[in-house]
Amino acid sequence: MASHAVESSPVEKREGFFSGKKGRGRREALTAYTFLLPSFIVLLVFNIFPVFYAFYVSLHKWFIKQGAFVGIDNYLRLLGEPLDILMFIAGAGLIIAAWFVWRSVRPEQSNTSWVLRLGAAILLILGGWLLLTGFPRMYAHGDERLFKSLVVTIFYSMGTVPLQLILGLSLAILLFQKIKGKSLFRVIYFLPYITPAVASAAVWMAIFEPKRGLINSTLVGLFGIADESLPQWLWEATGINQSVLNTIGINVDLPWLLAGPSLALIAVIIYNIWVFTGYNAVLFLAGLGGIPFEMYEAAKIDGAGRWALFRHITLPLLSPTTFFLTMVGIIGTFQAVNHIFVMTQVSGITEPQFTTATNTIYIWERFRVASRYGYASAIAFILFGIILILTRIQTKVQGERVHYG
Repeated sequence: MASHAVESSPVEKREGFFSGKKGRGRREALTAYTFLLPSFIVLLVFNIFPVFYAFYVSLHKWFIKQGAFVGIDNYLRLLGEPLDILMFIAGAGLIIAAWFVWRSVRPEQSNTSWVLRLGAAILLILGGWLLLTGFPRMYAHGDERLFKSLVVTIFYSMGTVPLQLILGLSLAILLFQKIKGKSLFRVIYFLPYITPAVASAAVWMAIFEPKRGLINSTLVGLFGIADESLPQWLWEATGINQSVLNTIGINVDLPWLLAGPSLALIAVIIYNIWVFTGYNAVLFLAGLGGIPFEMYEAAKIDGAGRWALFRHITLPLLSPTTFFLTMVGIIGTFQAVNHIFVMTQVSGITEPQFTTATNTIYIWERFRVASRYGYASAIAFILFGIILILTRIQTKVQGERVHYG
């Protein structure tokens, strides 16, 4: 009886999900995402979710507890009528368009350059008209205190950021020289930045206190100034421009926008400069250390003086540091709250006469004092939009002038 051998077919070997070249890539990706997951959960719970929930709150009439859904009514109460907002946005958009058209002009385009320049001028004029027409209408129909707090924030930012940069760079250049004890001076100038804001602001509040503060006591002791002539500092609501005119005998009542920052706000600005000048100096020192010394030597051989070295080597190669500090400084001034809150307690929150209330202080006042959670959340998102726009503009304008060596 013949036997027939049955040939067995080879069994196909299946690759597992984590085997082979593709499986190795999957394992590496899974390991990476596993390590990222805890941080992502923390960001989701404490950063991302609160943002969306705050936007949800801003769409409701939320007074201590959730009320009726009002949509964008809180935003319209803050910014004015829809037509006013559209006019303002259209004006800003036309001005931006005029800037882009002007930048597109090339010298070699002799036939079309004048047409482009004329178009940019028309866009600029039309945009300026819409902007100047829409903003007063927004101010008249919207929340007056919101716009005043925005002006206070702009005063605060313009008074702190430029001086911090100038003083920080000056200190960095001095501390970069070969002098004795420069390490100690670096630590001393950096101390205000690492000092708790609440504690240092309380000290400066005592320094600026009008009756028994260190500054006014010194003025009385050294110059014998009468009590009624002493500056009121944190109690003074008059704009600095208005005060100067009154001092020289010109009795003209300036509008609040032209009167300038109050003396109370200037006191807060002085504190902020004291805190962040050392921080800027430390970062500028790091930037100075990254500039090759050979560049200075080569420029000196070519006959360059100190001013030429500073202008053509130091400033351009410090532009990344300057750009970073400017951006961080502007964002920081629009988010400042701790020291302003502490220092203004001497005269009451948002006092004197609302001249020290920045946007963040106004948000705190609406949220904590008035308990209008939906309204405060809407202000917060408006401030978020302003910061986003300013950051984008600064990145576009100043970022193009940054030299990375």
